Amino acid sequence: MTKYVTIHCQPAIEDYLVNSSLSWSHNNEQDVNEIDVIVEDVESLEDNELCTHYGINYDLVNCIETI
Repeated sequence: MTKYVTIHCQPAIEDYLVNSSLSWSHNNEQDVNEIDVIVEDVESLEDNELCTHYGINYDLVNCIETI
């Protein structure tokens, strides 16, 4: 069974995401201004490696959660 994660990112990453094929959306719930990126999890990778795998700058990541 395929597992997915949500990578919660700072809005500064939007320019990269617009030109990517990743699935993402704005999250403005409860005064949170971030972008949520949904990707397939690669369990063998640490969080920073997972972000690098998808071309996401780990410095712009708030947190990663399994969905």
